[in-house]
Amino acid sequence: MLASTIKTNNRWRASASLIIVTPAAVAGEDFKVLMLKRTEATAIAANQTVFPGGLLETDADESVAWLQYFEEFGVTQASLRDLILVSEERPAILAPQGTGCYDRFFKRSKIWAREITLRLAALRECFEEVGILLCRNQAQLTQTVEVAQAAQLEHDFLKTWQARVHRNPSDFLELFRQLKVVPDLWALHEWSAWATPAFVNKRYETVFYMVFLHTQPTLLAEPIEVMECLWRSPLELLCLHQAQKLFFLPPQIYELGRLLSIKDYQKLCNFASQRTQLGSTMFMPVGYICSDGMVFVLPGDDFYVLEPHLATEPIQFSGTVAELNARTKRLHRYQSKETNEFQILINIPSLNGHLVPKQLPTPVHKL
Repeated sequence: MLASTIKTNNRWRASASLIIVTPAAVAGEDFKVLMLKRTEATAIAANQTVFPGGLLETDADESVAWLQYFEEFGVTQASLRDLILVSEERPAILAPQGTGCYDRFFKRSKIWAREITLRLAALRECFEEVGILLCRNQAQLTQTVEVAQAAQLEHDFLKTWQARVHRNPSDFLELFRQLKVVPDLWALHEWSAWATPAFVNKRYETVFYMVFLHTQPTLLAEPIEVMECLWRSPLELLCLHQAQKLFFLPPQIYELGRLLSIKDYQKLCNFASQRTQLGSTMFMPVGYICSDGMVFVLPGDDFYVLEPHLATEPIQFSGTVAELNARTKRLHRYQSKETNEFQILINIPSLNGHLVPKQLPTPVHKL
C-alpha cells in the first residue's frame, strides 16, 4: 500500500506552497523560480529557503463565503468542479473533508474540497509573504489560460492590504471584492504532496502547486517572515545549497532536482498542465539510521513501510548506507552523510507520470 491511500490524523497540519516559474531574462538560459529566505524569527536553520506558502487557515480558506462570491461573480459550478480530481488514490490531505458526496458540494456550511481550499491558502500565503496577487477578471473567466497574471497594485494600497491579510486571513476575500476580481485557482497546477516524517515533533502535510507567469512581478517582502526573495534557476539554487549558502529541506531539494529534467519554460508549462490530472502520491519519508549516515525511503521503495505515519522513531539498520542500498532492488530514497550532502536514488518508474529528479552535477559550480 502506498502512502497516498493512508489516512493521517490531525497531528499533521495542512499547508500549501507555490512553485512560481518565469522565463529567463536572457534567451538560452534556464527558467527562474521564486524562493524566499526565511528570517531568523521564522527559520528552523540558518539560511533556510522555501517556496512561498504556509498553513491552511480553516476559518478563512474554507469559508462558504468564497462560494457565494464566486457565484455572484459569475464563476460556474462546473468550472470549480474541474479543479476536483476524484480518485481512490488521493492522499488524505486532498480527499473530501467531512461526509457526503461531491453532488452536495455546494450545499454545505464550509468548503470541504481541498483542491479549492488549498489553492486559496497557497494564493493567500503568497500575497501575505511577497505581495503577489494572482487573479482573473470577468472577461477572463471563460478563457483557457495556462499562464497566470499578477495584479498591478499601487504600492501603498498593496502594503495596506498585505498587512491586513497578514493580521486577518479572512480579509483576503474582502480584497477580491474591492478589486472586483477572483483568485486564479485554475492557473495552479497540482505538482506534488509531501508530509513531515512521523518522528518529527512539528508535522505538516503540504501540497505543492506550480504556476507560470510571463514576467517577474514586483515583490513586497513581508518583513516578519521574509529576509530575501530569490529568482534563480533550479541549478543555481541547488548549487547554492551545496555550497551551504542556502539551506533546503528535502522536499525543496527533490522538487528542484525534478526541474533539472526540463530546461525550457514552455515545455515545463505544457508538462505541468497535462500532468496535474494524474494526481499526487503523498511522500512521507521513513528514516533509517545506518552506521555512517541516514537514509529516508519513499513510496515504491522496497524498504517503505505499510503505515509510515506510525514510524514515530527512525528504524535502526546494523550496517552502512551502502549495505542498505545493496539489499534493495527497488530504490526510491534519499540519503545524507553530512549537512550539505544529499543524494537521491531512484530506479523505479516515477509515480503519477512525474519527472525523475536529477542529481546535482559535480564539481559544484562557483556561485
